[in-house]
Parts: sequence; C-alpha cells; structure tokens
Amino acid sequence: MLPYETLREIELFILKEARLLDEGQFEAWLDLYAPQGIYWMPSKPGQTDPLNVASIIYEDHAILAIRVQRLLEARALVLTPMPRTVHLVSNIEVLKGDATSTDFEVGAAFLCTELQGERQRIYAGRQIHHIAREDDSFRIRRKHVALTNCDGVHAPMTIPI
Repeated sequence: MLPYETLREIELFILKEARLLDEGQFEAWLDLYAPQGIYWMPSKPGQTDPLNVASIIYEDHAILAIRVQRLLEARALVLTPMPRTVHLVSNIEVLKGDATSTDFEVGAAFLCTELQGERQRIYAGRQIHHIAREDDSFRIRRKHVALTNCDGVHAPMTIPI
C-alpha cells in the first residue's frame, strides 16, 4: 500500500499533464516526458504491439517535440483557429508500484473535448501512464491512450489527449 502522500503526488502529476494541455503549455507538457518517453494510441481494442501493428499515434520524444513545435507555430493553417481542449481525468489508480518503488503504472479514465472553430469532438477511454520518480516529481516513460472507439475513423489529432 502506498502512503497517502505518494498517491496524492501521483494523482496531481496526472492532473497536471491534462491542465498543461488545456492551457496550451505544450513545452511544459513535453518536459513531463522522459527523454526516452513514448506516447502511444493503439488502433485496435486490446492491441499490445505498437511496432508491428498500425497505431493511431506512436511517437517518441523527438516526434513529440516536432508536434509541440507545430502547435507553437502561429502560421500553421491547420491550427487556425487554434484548437482548445478540456480534459477530464478520473478514477486514477496506481496499478503497479509500492512504497519502495520509483516506477509506477497509473491507470485512469478520461474524457477530452476538443473545440476548433465550430467543430467539437469528444474522445473517451482509459489511459495508462508509466511514470518514474525524478527529483521531487515524476517523468512519463510511456503514455498509453486506449480510446473507446480506437477502431473507428479519426480525423488527425493536433493536441494530445
């Protein structure tokens, strides 16, 4: 059993990630990722292989950095007007890790509403963060976003979920 303080730190870290995305603080969001960090969104329910099966998104830190650079580029036509999001994250629970751990697996449910101009999209599903303690916080080693409708048709997603 994890001490309450550790559980709360983990919960606040997961919520901070969502807040940074909603506030458009994309560079600060990217800083939450470890240099070897991965962002993965499978294209099939129960998909376990991100490399030999096509995924909606499978990006390492370098590609995430390019995504952030594009989000910050004011002249990007696809981002006019700039999309805005609201992330709701709930049911946060530590799936792996104990009081002696520095690495944790954290599951949560989410809803994300994205608004761009008159178009609004809603995404829902579960996410799993693999995080590691670093100094007085954590870094994301891998984020696995399992959309409820992952096997549906999706328009390009500009702001991460």
